Amino acid sequence: MPDPDREALPGELFERLTQLFRDVLGEGTPDDQLLARCRADLGDDHTTTLTVAHDLAAHLRTLGEHERACALDEDTLTRRRRVLGDDALPTLTSAHNLAADLRALGEHDRARVLDEDTLTRRRRVLGEDHPATLRSANNLAVDLRVLGQYEKARALSEETLTRCRRVLGEDHPHTLTAAHNLANDLRALHDHQRARELGEDTLTRCRRALGEDHPHTLTAGHNLANDLRALGEHQEARALGEDTMNRRREVLGEDHPDTLISAHNCAVDMRELGQYEQARVLDEDTLIRYRRVLGEDHPHTLTSAHNLANDLRALGEHEQARALGEDTLGRRRRALGPDHPDSLISASNLALDLRSLGEYQQARALDEDTLARCREVLGHDHPNTLTSAYNLARDLRALGEHEQARELSMDTLTRCQRLLADDVADGATFQDGHLRIRQLEQWIRSQYQPVKR
Repeated sequence: MPDPDREALPGELFERLTQLFRDVLGEGTPDDQLLARCRADLGDDHTTTLTVAHDLAAHLRTLGEHERACALDEDTLTRRRRVLGDDALPTLTSAHNLAADLRALGEHDRARVLDEDTLTRRRRVLGEDHPATLRSANNLAVDLRVLGQYEKARALSEETLTRCRRVLGEDHPHTLTAAHNLANDLRALHDHQRARELGEDTLTRCRRALGEDHPHTLTAGHNLANDLRALGEHQEARALGEDTMNRRREVLGEDHPDTLISAHNCAVDMRELGQYEQARVLDEDTLIRYRRVLGEDHPHTLTSAHNLANDLRALGEHEQARALGEDTLGRRRRALGPDHPDSLISASNLALDLRSLGEYQQARALDEDTLARCREVLGHDHPNTLTSAYNLARDLRALGEHEQARELSMDTLTRCQRLLADDVADGATFQDGHLRIRQLEQWIRSQYQPVKR
């Protein structure tokens, strides 16, 4: 997104600051030497010094140096609050940018608190439709989605996109960002068909307005590939995903977080296409890079570890998959909580490894706990809940508890059939995990034939 500080400063003041940079401090991208000179010549709290610190943090952020950017933004925010006040426009810009740093470092709760406060203040100071206010709303929606509050995120994203279209136009970069965020919310809610339609439109507009290699265009291509993948179109997803990954490597570098996300998703497509060894090689490389760049406990690192465990499982290396799965589950529970959807998925997959290793009682205990949590958090009919119920039924069968297994399987089958019928009646045949639910129905029917329909 464009640098919000440029828009927050009144035009005349910004022109004077720009001229000061040129006449007194020299030109070029802000760096540590320029900031040190400002601090020595003008003082730590001078407006120009704080602007240089802000710009240097923004530059570091584009390079993926989020820890340095975070430290600099935190100091700048503290000083601007003291010198200018909590509601001053540069102060709000610093708060906005610090939240972006925190989000990039995986500190989503802190980012959410800061974004909520910034949005409230920007609405009061600038109004509901100001571009800076709309950016704050966009970022808060991202926080809510990452924290698993998908419906709240979707509602805020829809409102923000409507305002962006009205105020800025369909092809403005901020509007395209808002559309991208709403598509992410729809994707998180398993409404992949609507996400795909919005993603295709967004990618077309990004290519026309920004060019093929612009970071926003690459993000749009990445997200559309996610929708194609969720709809079972893995060849198309892989083609688009590989193109996006290669462009990101060229534009952003091999270790940039966005490049690593693209690599991770390409590995998912390889795995879905049965190319398990290729997926494993790519996932191993991606995990090493994530650990080095973002740390062991960052959500992206944990997702990468989760996926490598999937590769190992598919290759029959269950002991290795189990060890990595246990570590990932423990870290996700500490970082996200035991009821977060990602934690629940890790628990389900670890139970698969336990069952494959013949540890049926341990698998059963873990699957029972996971199913109870899924029902509480996601509801009885969510695709992840139904998958969890199916997994527990498999444990029960392996332990010889056939009546309980059958009862749970029949309940799951009934729910799957009802959801599939509702999807067809609504004309929404690929929404809400349709493909996974249909697969579950087929698996259960194959185990309990004949089944009356």
